[in-house]
This record gives sequence, structure tokens and C-alpha cells, in this order.
Amino acid sequence: MPVRDNPDAALVVYTVLMVVLTLGFLGWWLRSPQERRVGPALPFLLLGGALSGLMESWLDNVVLVGYPPEQNLPVLESFGRAVPIFVPIGYAWFCGGLLYLTARALRRTGTTARKVWAIFGAVALVDFVAIGLSAWIGVLEFFGDPPLEVLGYPLWWAGIDGLHVVLGGALVLVLLDHLHGRAQAWLVLVPSVALGASAGIVAWPVSTAINSSWPEAAKLACAVASIALSLACVRVIARHLATTAAASRRVGAGPHDGDQAAAPAAPQPVALELSGMR
Repeated sequence: MPVRDNPDAALVVYTVLMVVLTLGFLGWWLRSPQERRVGPALPFLLLGGALSGLMESWLDNVVLVGYPPEQNLPVLESFGRAVPIFVPIGYAWFCGGLLYLTARALRRTGTTARKVWAIFGAVALVDFVAIGLSAWIGVLEFFGDPPLEVLGYPLWWAGIDGLHVVLGGALVLVLLDHLHGRAQAWLVLVPSVALGASAGIVAWPVSTAINSSWPEAAKLACAVASIALSLACVRVIARHLATTAAASRRVGAGPHDGDQAAAPAAPQPVALELSGMR
């Protein structure tokens, strides 16, 4: 990992930005009666997202991402890396809050394949800005000449984070039909599960390639393969999530989000045929 200077001002600015975004999610939940009727799902997901930030060091090792080794702000040190404090704070809203927004959007406006793909595309754009900004101001660097890099951002990274939000959002959508009140504390696990799954599924071809002495053509092919794996998984989710969510809602104990529940069916009269009687 290259040793770089510590951009103190940039680290402070980016940390403050992550704090504002995370607090914005929490403030929205506190001020919205409808979201509070869902239960404490969003706060638990924000916590789970922050905890999933502890995965950053080993993930950075395999995809060759580095931060300044010497920083004046608090850091999390593991695997010989100093991960800035803004990482778990940013993971709170990105890896936790976006999962909640995805689930709520799918519930409110319909779980369609087009909506799933739109969410994937929106997350890719947000990821480009969020990760790209951290690279542009010098607080993060992809080293080792990663393939498919555009403006300091490897395009296959969107495959990891896009699948993470779509997969995690789908899990939250289904689980909210069955977890109520304090039981929603189980949602703390979802960001780490979704991130671990998406990173393992998508990143293994390209991470294997960039940690090897393979020729550039092979590295490029592996980067394309990683993106293809992400798109294939999103396609499966897009095709089957609607039926899965509908079945989950029927099995669930009731509406979880303050939406109007269907009125109970009126009891049907039971006709009894009494043969042989007049």
C-alpha cells in the first residue's frame, strides 16, 4: 500500500459530511410519524450499517484500497491499516439507511423489476459520487492500477455496492413483514450479511486478478466478469422479488408500515343441506 500524506482538512470535511448524512436519516425517522409506526427498523439498520464498517480493513486488503496511514482523527486499526472514523459513520447511512429506503420505496410504489433496476442504477450513481469524492480529495486511493477505472473510481465497485443495497433492501422488505417492535433488532445483522454476500459474489474475480501478476487483458476480463455477476444477481432479484414479497406479506402477521390493511373478508354463509328432512 502506498504511503501518502495526511490531508487533515479533507478528512475533517468528509467526516463532517458523513455525520450530517447519518444524522439526516435519523432525524427524518424521528420527525416522520409514518416511519416511526414501522418501528425502530431504521435506527437498528443505521447501527448495523456502522458495525458493518468493521469489515472495511479485510475488504480493502483484497480490493487494494488505501487510506493515509497517519491521521489526526480517530482510526480503526486492523490488518496493518488505519481506517478513518468516517468509514463506520458513512457505512451507517449507506449500508444501513439505503437498505431501509429501498424497502420502503418498493413497498410504497410497487415491487417491480423496473423499480429494482432503477434503484440499482441510483445506488451506482450515489456510490460514484461518494467514493469518487473521497478519492478526489485525497482521503482514499485505489492503487495497483485497477481495471475499468474512471476518474479514480473503478466501475466494478458499483457492482459490489449496488448489489449490496438491492439485496439488503430486499431482505429488509421481507423481514419487516415478520419482525415487529423490539424483534426488529435482528435487522442489525442485515447490512453485514448483505455486504459480505455482495463482496464475496462480485469481487472475487477482479480481486483475484489485481492481486496477481496476470496481464492487463486478464484483469480487464475479470473486472467485466465481476460486473456481470452483479448484474446477474440483480436480475434474479428483479424477476422474483415481487412474488416473494407478496407471499411474505400474506404469511406475515399484518401490515408493518402504517399502510392500510385490507379489510377482513365478511364471513360467508354456510349452506347446510339436510337430506331426508322436510
